Amino acid sequence: MSVFDHFAKEERPFVERALEMLTLVERKQAMRLTDFVDPRQLMIFQSLASQVQDVTVSSSGGYEGAERTRVILHPDYLSPETDDYRIALLAIRADQRFHSLEHRDVMGAILGVGMKREKFGDMITDADGCFVIVGEEIADFVCTQVTQIHRTSVQIKRVQWEDFKPPAARYVEKTITVPSPRIDAILGEVHNLSRAKALVPIRAGKVKVNWKAVEDPSHQLRMGDMVSMAGFGRFKLLEVSGPTRSGRLRMIVGLVT
Repeated sequence: MSVFDHFAKEERPFVERALEMLTLVERKQAMRLTDFVDPRQLMIFQSLASQVQDVTVSSSGGYEGAERTRVILHPDYLSPETDDYRIALLAIRADQRFHSLEHRDVMGAILGVGMKREKFGDMITDADGCFVIVGEEIADFVCTQVTQIHRTSVQIKRVQWEDFKPPAARYVEKTITVPSPRIDAILGEVHNLSRAKALVPIRAGKVKVNWKAVEDPSHQLRMGDMVSMAGFGRFKLLEVSGPTRSGRLRMIVGLVT
């Protein structure tokens, strides 16, 4: 069985690149820094490390609990320093009396100046503005080029990590009842879609569970799963309680804000 048989077809180009990088580190015995990856891609690096000798996978997203991280592949005898990850923290400040900056607004503005998604990590919004974590190599460019987000003038400046206190994850809770933990049933209830309409994005590969595409409508969700659907955002399955009198399952999901 090939190592590629353990991964979905759409993941195989990334698996190939990851394996090439690991092999290069093994051969040259030198560190290799990646762009930002999501938790699923980090898991792929970690699982592929068994295919090479004496290579370690280390990661950092700038703060503990970061979702998107940069990965350093390195020989076992080398230990990366914090500066080796080349991560910068940017603060975006704006007058939000008339429009609150949202995650998608900030992402759209950064992508709009020609940046690839792989070049920036987590975006944390709060009442005063937003923090964006980016690769050091693009930090100055973002500061000078992104001056407006969703028709709101903004200022972007570097800030020191010691001045940053990441907020806890924020969810808007929603209680639903479903006949089963199938993903098509849960998506329909969460996003007020019919079962038939929920099937379309699933079969098109636009739904991910824990950052991995799921195309099987009968896939069973479990407590703690993070689910995303293109154009609808993300939610986390926070709680699953016993059946109601009608035999349906009661669940609490957290819509990511």
